[in-house]
Amino acid sequence: MRQSADGMAFFSAWCWREKVAQWCYDVIDHLGEKRQLAYVAMNILDRFTNHRTTDERRYEMEAMSALFLAVRVAGTGNLSLPQLITMSSEEITAKEIIATGKLMISELDWDHHLLTPADFVHALIGDNLSSRLTETVKLSLLDSALYLAELSVFDFVLASKRPSVVGAAAILSAIHQLEAIGAERKLELAHRVQSATARFGDIAALQNRLGLLVNEASDSKSPHLIMDDDDI
Repeated sequence: MRQSADGMAFFSAWCWREKVAQWCYDVIDHLGEKRQLAYVAMNILDRFTNHRTTDERRYEMEAMSALFLAVRVAGTGNLSLPQLITMSSEEITAKEIIATGKLMISELDWDHHLLTPADFVHALIGDNLSSRLTETVKLSLLDSALYLAELSVFDFVLASKRPSVVGAAAILSAIHQLEAIGAERKLELAHRVQSATARFGDIAALQNRLGLLVNEASDSKSPHLIMDDDDI
């Protein structure tokens, strides 16, 4: 079936976003920053590019500006413009990054501290599950849930959801994957999380989405990209 021009443009933007998310993680790991900064950078990028017409070069420029702001606002600030410019494949200039960054600062809402799915994973496990788990099981659950929270950054749909809901979905999915406890214990833990997050709304659909992402990530030949029928 032939795709429309709008559908092809949307697919291209989705593919660019996939590459940028991976690039953010690579740069953040290189800098030794917290990995949830990738969520902050992509949140800034998504909010800024929403309803904007873009092309590949401009999108890269916007992504670099978003990452620079994320490191400055929520990280150590240990990223200089000369460093950032060397990471550009499109010869983006410092002047362009500064100008785009100023636009982001003026157009976006910066009134609230930006929480990430990882923040909620730590909080929910610490407040609701820690006392009921051995240290080994707790660490296994935390590692699995944080991995899923990090994976959610690659997906347009999950990235558009509240971080609290994504964090809860990551924990519930991680509980299901635990091998160190039995089915009855898993149900008990899941019930505690669901009780604590009942006001968050329907989390099951996000769990399914995370499951699809895990399947895509396990295939080294595929990106973390899930296309819905309505997106084409």
